[in-house]
Amino acid sequence: MKNMATLRYLPLICLALMHTVVDTSALLIEPLWPLLERSFALTGVAALSIALILQSLPTSLSQAVFGYLRDARKTPGILWIGPLLAVICLTTMGLAESRAVLCVLIVLGGIGVGAFHPEAAVAAGQAFPGQRTRGLSLFMFGGSLGLGLGPLLSGAIVDRWGLPGLSYAALPMAVCVVLLWKIGRLGALVGSMPVPHGHAGFGGALERRWGTALAVLLVCSLRLVPNMAMAKVISFEMSRRHYGTFAIGQTQSLFLVAASVGMFVMAFRFRSGWERAFMIYCPLAGIPLLLILGMHDCPLWLFIATLIPTGLILWGTSPAMVSYAQQLFPRGAGLASAITMGLSWGLGGLIQAPFTAHFQKMGAPYQAFHAFIPCLLLAAVGAWLLPRVQTEAESSSPQPIQPEVAPVQAEFGDR
Repeated sequence: MKNMATLRYLPLICLALMHTVVDTSALLIEPLWPLLERSFALTGVAALSIALILQSLPTSLSQAVFGYLRDARKTPGILWIGPLLAVICLTTMGLAESRAVLCVLIVLGGIGVGAFHPEAAVAAGQAFPGQRTRGLSLFMFGGSLGLGLGPLLSGAIVDRWGLPGLSYAALPMAVCVVLLWKIGRLGALVGSMPVPHGHAGFGGALERRWGTALAVLLVCSLRLVPNMAMAKVISFEMSRRHYGTFAIGQTQSLFLVAASVGMFVMAFRFRSGWERAFMIYCPLAGIPLLLILGMHDCPLWLFIATLIPTGLILWGTSPAMVSYAQQLFPRGAGLASAITMGLSWGLGGLIQAPFTAHFQKMGAPYQAFHAFIPCLLLAAVGAWLLPRVQTEAESSSPQPIQPEVAPVQAEFGDR
């Protein structure tokens, strides 16, 4: 029986570990921003803002594209093509000889990262019927491990061998991608999933509930602004305090490991049906933490200690957003995943970039934390206005129920 249970979980475990590899490559850049700023003359708020946006926007836009395509047909090959593209481009960015080449590698790597997520998230969500949040939490737990490993790995490598040393990680990571694809039989996992509903277009996938879809996008984007900025602000703030690349990577990893613990707890301690509550109350709980992080000359021990609950609360509970959206739009699970794991992260990154760059150029990067507090407050209010959905355990029907408060539905423009 234990062997049967292990085999049942093996594809999901391999998918989660593939997510680890992908997000490790995505986060290699995070401890390096002060070094990249100096090496590639990213002077001025505009130049730095553009670089920050290029690092997040292609990932998000490609998730939207591939999420849309996923709802038209299965794309199992993308589960290894995307990760390989991400690994190759993002480990070789240290070999770039110009700002233009650096930007091209970052953009292509971001596309590879984004291509992987929609198909993988749908597969994780459908791996165990009736336990969508658990499957997604395990999947995102794997990703958060990568988010924690990425800064630690690149910080250690660059501290020892400089920027070109990042390329040493290319071959081992590429081998991991191939092995996980084979061992987990991920192609067969996708093949066993229900056939998508056909190319119904954006309107069909979202059941023409444009207002609700836009509301979900805005709420999740505002909710993710501090997440998108956290590693960058940590990098600039630690550099301001004269810490090296390895120390920066360690601090970023601590925050992201705390996030992975939060996702692990969500996977096994919280049942389906609590997603909307997490979307309302966790941003509110994050506000006092950002107040502490944004204090002038906050003691380093307090700064680091506060990062742990911040990671648990703000990042560790993010699977709730994906699960909520997939339940809200069951005909467009891939597009729902793209909204909550792609577009919202990109829009959140777009919002944070000018704030982060502005306060960095002022020489006070820590003040960005206070600037992000209104985003969390608006996200909590917006989540409270979102419609409730019927949990998978409550109904075998794939259709979500209508919001229980009719005026809210009318406000979002659903007809």
